[in-house]
Amino acid sequence: MLNLKRRCRCAGVFVALVVGWIVPLGSSLAQTPPEVILASEGQSRMPVLVHDEADAEVREVADELADYLGRISGTTFSVEEAVTGSGIAAGQRGIVVGLVSSFTDLPFPVDFPSGTAVRDQYMLRTTRDGLYLLGTTPAAVQSAVWDFLHRQGYRLFFLTDTWEVVPERSHLTAAINVVEQPDYVTREAPRGAPWSDRDLWNRWQRRNRMNSSFALSTGHAYGGIVRRNAKTFAEHPEYFALVAGERPRGGNAKFCVSNVGLRQVVVADAIKQVKDHPERDSVSLDPSDGGGWCECEACREMGSVSDRAVTLANDAAAAINDLGLGEKYVGMYGYNEHSPPPSIKVHPNVVISVATAFIRGGHSIEELVEGWQAQGAVLGIRDYHDVFAWSHDLPRSARGGNLDYLTRTIPWFHEHGARFMNSENMDSWGANGLGYWITPQLLWDVDNAERVDAIVEDFLEHAFAGAKEPMRTFYALINRDHDSVRSHEDVVARMYRALDQARTLARDPQVHARIDDLVLYTRYLDLYGDYRSADGKARQQAFERVWRHAYRMRDRMMLSTVALCHRDRFRDRSVQVPEQAKWSVTEPENPWKSSEPFDEAEIAELLAAGIAANQPTVLDFTAKKFSDDLVPATQLNLPHVPPGRYDQRGRGRQQVYVWLPENHRKIELDVTGGMIKHYRDRGNVKFSLYSSKEATLDAVDQNDSVPPDGMPRRIVLTSPHQGLHRIEWSDGSDMTKVVLPAELPLTIRSTLENPMRLGGRWDLYFYVPGGTAVVGGYSDATRGKMLDGDNQVVFDFSTMDAAGYFSVPVPEGQDGMLWKFSDSRGSRMLMTVPPYLATSVETLLLPREVIDADKRPSPR
Repeated sequence: MLNLKRRCRCAGVFVALVVGWIVPLGSSLAQTPPEVILASEGQSRMPVLVHDEADAEVREVADELADYLGRISGTTFSVEEAVTGSGIAAGQRGIVVGLVSSFTDLPFPVDFPSGTAVRDQYMLRTTRDGLYLLGTTPAAVQSAVWDFLHRQGYRLFFLTDTWEVVPERSHLTAAINVVEQPDYVTREAPRGAPWSDRDLWNRWQRRNRMNSSFALSTGHAYGGIVRRNAKTFAEHPEYFALVAGERPRGGNAKFCVSNVGLRQVVVADAIKQVKDHPERDSVSLDPSDGGGWCECEACREMGSVSDRAVTLANDAAAAINDLGLGEKYVGMYGYNEHSPPPSIKVHPNVVISVATAFIRGGHSIEELVEGWQAQGAVLGIRDYHDVFAWSHDLPRSARGGNLDYLTRTIPWFHEHGARFMNSENMDSWGANGLGYWITPQLLWDVDNAERVDAIVEDFLEHAFAGAKEPMRTFYALINRDHDSVRSHEDVVARMYRALDQARTLARDPQVHARIDDLVLYTRYLDLYGDYRSADGKARQQAFERVWRHAYRMRDRMMLSTVALCHRDRFRDRSVQVPEQAKWSVTEPENPWKSSEPFDEAEIAELLAAGIAANQPTVLDFTAKKFSDDLVPATQLNLPHVPPGRYDQRGRGRQQVYVWLPENHRKIELDVTGGMIKHYRDRGNVKFSLYSSKEATLDAVDQNDSVPPDGMPRRIVLTSPHQGLHRIEWSDGSDMTKVVLPAELPLTIRSTLENPMRLGGRWDLYFYVPGGTAVVGGYSDATRGKMLDGDNQVVFDFSTMDAAGYFSVPVPEGQDGMLWKFSDSRGSRMLMTVPPYLATSVETLLLPREVIDADKRPSPR
């Protein structure tokens, strides 16, 4: 059973702890290793040696070692075959690369623990005759070679050659005696998006020790089982889940797990997979995505969705381990509807990768980890370094770029039993590259979390040399400054200025090229800001500029170009890509696509223009961040207030948050499109309903039935979920009137990144949490007043000369109260209090953490 625990180094002795037993690897590790000379005076001093029966993977990495040692030292290293059990013949010197098992007469004792969980160990060791880079598996040999080159100064920070560092040293020596073993068995974090350049990703992963000889399969599996057994499922429709009286067969179809025949088919499929590929370590039995679990009585009697999914996984694990083909595993996520821990025990060869998002049942991630472990599951983690639909490749938005998150969670997961990790991510190296590079180092050795400052320093020194100080400012802003809320313009302004300073200091052309990559990424952010603040035709034009720029810089790997240009397109239905500009239309027929390189003069011009157009903000208050995990504010038991108001007509893209209580699954909207007659050529009004519980991130319902004809119509949006939802609609900047249900909690979010979009005059309430000293934010209009909890005017926006930031001290006793914007126009973006506005206490939604902190007892 996989249960690898933490390794430790004590008094110079490497100790591996596996299922409670300790294997010392020799006290010689504490001795000072001899120094050997690898290259000097323009000559290599020893060849690279491989066993004459070495496999292709070992020979390939031996060739790479010889190549890079030659590039570092300016000479040539040959690769030769070893013909002795020790690897180095008498009177010979060499660098031995290979499997420990290939050499029978090594000049030192080797006692690696055996077993699946510890197969990827390696040693780096010098003797008086040379250097040994030996591993227990081909993957471990690869890690040994790239670890050694890393110790010589080699780095591959990001994917492209621009971010490769090859030092130049004519005199190469080594004196080393270390043994390494990864803390996480698999380290697929980050792993690359489905459309990523696999060659670049595979190279980067190998050279940063992410390769593993254990392959854990965890992908959604039910669809593959159906395809491989198509004839059987066609003959037995009863094997599919019963949902609303029918048995759907789509790509996300679930199984009727209580059906004995179905379970036999699933087990037989797992057995066949292992027999056909006896070398594989695991098969997946993770359910298909989304909902649609069986509603038949027999399945209900089996227990929860998790119980049913685990039952199938347990059956398969037992069967494939009875084949006599070695220890095999079943992989499955703890995710979506099967994220809550089961009530039944998990087979010891079932690995559950607990997802950190799309969690059901009201559990925290900590509760899920502990709950699954209590049922005997071997644990993995399914994280989300970046999802384009969430971040749009913006800095300070994704987990993968948040160094505090990575250094906190990766060791915590390991401490609580996790030994596998995979994480979804994008090609967002501009925003998250530093976090992407640090993650493998944390997964290999979780103690690196305590050395993260030194790792960041290593990155700055090697990647930017003399330009490292302004780049320290740059990366602190986008990867470590997560406690402050900054406007998009402020972040972009500071990024441009740091890059300008770094560009001036850079002397090395390679350093200059890295900075230019980041200038082009920052230009994307500049264009994105223009797009997000535009409406109508201007928004479409701004979107085209973003699209063109992202495509043109795609080879830099700073952006998720495919997601931006082809897949998600910001999920903004108010912008379109014309047929002739579709992703499938190639250059030069596609008018939006250009691969013209950016030259020095153009990048300098973009940088100068960006600095001129974006100014840093100086605030007299400290902004705060609040989550979008919203719940009804009625839990605060605040006094009732007179209802506010806002114009129910709006143009362009609009969004509101609503809360569906239990047994309320429909939202009825009264909609009138085309309220500006001469704009009635913009198409129907398009509605989308999103749920925080929908694992696919797709809308749970859509409606585009309302034409722009000025006639009122009623539409219904339906959700399979209760709780928090978001309604979005767009009308091509024709004006639309939308009357939402008065009985549902309904809230408008207004932040610097996503300001409210209300026309006309409005009166809306917001909440000032207990302990707040200042209500600060940004106003784009100078009409309206701010009233405190006692309805007293505390600020008059007409006193502002122009749009800008405001800062209002909170009078004594006015925190923990509902405040109001009165007789207002334009937008108010709140920065020190929750940025959510509503017409009443009853309709206000607030972040869960605010409710938990300020909750008060009900009045008697």
